[in-house]
Amino acid sequence: MRIDVLCFGAFKDYLPDDADGNRGSLEVPGGSTVGHVVDALGAPRALVFGVLVDGQQAPLDSEIHEGAEITLMPPYSGG
Repeated sequence: MRIDVLCFGAFKDYLPDDADGNRGSLEVPGGSTVGHVVDALGAPRALVFGVLVDGQQAPLDSEIHEGAEITLMPPYSGG
């Protein structure tokens, strides 16, 4: 199934090559979770600070659906 991924901070480094800015699309198997998406991107799960699925906060074990928009945010830094 096809999903959209919106990445911030260090997560942008893990987006597919055809990504547009901080947004990309990814093909994942049916029944995938947010954690599977992080793994498919090749990003370390330890980098995950915040996750949104279709604009709603979600844990890594949340199952996703076709066309979902997954937002991944690393820990915040700076002042």
